[in-house]
Amino acid sequence: MRIPLHLTLVLLSVASCRSNTQPPDPPDPPDPPDPAECTVQVTRGTPLRLLARPEYDNTVRDLLADTTGPAKDFPREPLAHLLDNDTSLNQVSPDYVSRYLEAAEALSVDAVTNRKSLIVPCSTGDAACGQQFLQSFGRKAFRRPLTADETASLTTLFTTTLAAADFDTAVQYSLQVMLQSPQFLYRDESAVAVVPVPTVTLSGYELATRLSYFLWASTPDEELLNAAETGALDTQEGLAAQARRMLDDPRAIDGMLRFFSLWLNFGGIQTTEKDVGTFPQFSRPLAQAWKTSLELYVRDVLSHEGTLPGLLSSSVLFTNDSMSMYGPAAPSSAFVRNEMPGSTRAGLLVQPAFLAFKSLPDGSSPVRRGIFVLDQLLCEPPPPPPAGVPITPPAPSTSATTRDRFTDHSTDPACNACHKIINPVGFTFEHYDGMGLWRDTENGKPLDVTGAIVASRELSLIGPLVDVNDLSAKLAKSPRVHACVSKELYRFALGRQLTEADECTTTRLADRFFKSGGSFKDLFLGIVESDAFRMNANPEMTP
Repeated sequence: MRIPLHLTLVLLSVASCRSNTQPPDPPDPPDPPDPAECTVQVTRGTPLRLLARPEYDNTVRDLLADTTGPAKDFPREPLAHLLDNDTSLNQVSPDYVSRYLEAAEALSVDAVTNRKSLIVPCSTGDAACGQQFLQSFGRKAFRRPLTADETASLTTLFTTTLAAADFDTAVQYSLQVMLQSPQFLYRDESAVAVVPVPTVTLSGYELATRLSYFLWASTPDEELLNAAETGALDTQEGLAAQARRMLDDPRAIDGMLRFFSLWLNFGGIQTTEKDVGTFPQFSRPLAQAWKTSLELYVRDVLSHEGTLPGLLSSSVLFTNDSMSMYGPAAPSSAFVRNEMPGSTRAGLLVQPAFLAFKSLPDGSSPVRRGIFVLDQLLCEPPPPPPAGVPITPPAPSTSATTRDRFTDHSTDPACNACHKIINPVGFTFEHYDGMGLWRDTENGKPLDVTGAIVASRELSLIGPLVDVNDLSAKLAKSPRVHACVSKELYRFALGRQLTEADECTTTRLADRFFKSGGSFKDLFLGIVESDAFRMNANPEMTP
C-alpha cells in the first residue's frame, strides 16, 4: 500500500595540447605557502549533501539490517574527476524520486515483516509505543532528534494509520515517509549562525554525520550520536577522539575503500572489454575477478602497511582460479593472498586490474598508463588534445613493438608536445601486455622499458627511469605524490571543488601526510581536525 500523497513528508524540491613541436613548458608555480606560517581560510560549506548510492546502501544496512543494495537501481551520480559526491553535480531528478519511493516501500515492508524488533523498541503495539518508535528511529534516520514539527507530522500520520489499520501498518507507513524525506536523503551541514561571525562551527549532530560518512561511509552509530548530544564533539579534541575510535574500528577500512574505489575507478575495471582474438584468455568473469583482486589488494594494504608507499610497493597479489595465469594456481573461485617473489608484482601500478584497465582492447597503452601517473598521482594532467586532432591509437602490428608504434605515432607535430611528456612514463610499463601479463619480448623483439619523468613541479622527480619499479619507488618517496593524494581525499571529504582559500589547509595536510610516512589513517585524522572540516564560512557574511 502507498501512503496518501498529502501525508508524505517528501520535500525533494528543497532540495589542449599546443600544436607545436616542443614540449610545453609548465608555468612556474607560485611558491607553496609555508605550512607553519600560512593562514587558514574557511570557505562556504556544502549545506545539503545528497547520499550517494553506496552511502544509501550502507545506511539502510545499518538502520534496517538490509543488505539487498537497493541503490543499485538508482541513477548513477555525475562524477567530478572520478568522485561521485560533488554537491554541485549530485542533484535529485524525477527519476530519483520514483526510485526512492520504490525503495522506501520495499524496505519498510521487509523491515516490519522480518525485523520489527530491530526498529521498534517496545512491544505494546499502542500509540505510546508508536511514539517511542518515532523518536528512537527518527533520531537514527535523521541523524539528530526530531524537531517539534517533525514529531507532530509523523505522530499525525502514525495515529491516523493506527486507527484506520493496525500497528504494523502504522510503523510501515512511518518508515516509508522517513526514508523518503530530505532529512534522511540529504546530509544537512548548514551550520546556522545566530550571530554575525565570519565562520560557523558545525553542530555536534552535523559533525557526527560528516565524520561518520567520511570514515565509515554510513550513518552515525549510537556512541557517536550520544557524543553529539553531550557536546563531546564541540571541541577539536573531542572530535578527534571519536575519529580515532572510528579509525580503529574494522568499519574504517570499508569507509576508506569508498574513496579508493572511486579514485581507482573500480567500477570501470569490471566493465573492461578486450578483443578475444588478441587475448583469448579474457572473459567477463575475469574482468570481475580483476576488480575483486584490486579491492582485496587495497584492503590488504590499508590493514597492514596502511601507507601510500605501501600501496605503491606491496608484493601481495590476490588470485582465484580465473587469475591463475598471474600467480600461483588458485584451487577455486575463492581468492588467495599470495606474496609474490621478485619484483614483477610489486605495487599498485603492476596489479593485473590496473594494467588491464589502463590498456587498449587489443594491446597495452603507454598513453593511458602514463596519464594515470601524471593525473592521479602527480596532479599534473596533460591538457586535452587540440580540437580536430585525431586521437586514434596506432594500429596493431605483428612486427613492431608497442613502443615503436607509439613513438612513430607521436611524431605528429599536433601530438608531439604532450606525448613527449606522457609516453616516457608509460613506456616503463611495457613488460606488461594488455592483459597485465608479464612479457620479455613483443613480436619477437626485446622490450625497451626505460623511460623518464620529463616535466614535474617537483624538480627532483625529473630524470630517467629504469622501469616501472623505478617509477613506483620514485613516486613512493615524492612529496608531490603525497600532496596530490591528500588533496584528492580532502576534496572527497568536503564534497566540493577546491578554491584558493583551501591552499593553506591542503599544504598543511600534505606536509603532515608526508612526515607521517604516508599514513592514510593520519591523513584521514588530519582532515577531520582541520578547520575546513569543522567549520563553514557564514553564508550571511560571504559574498
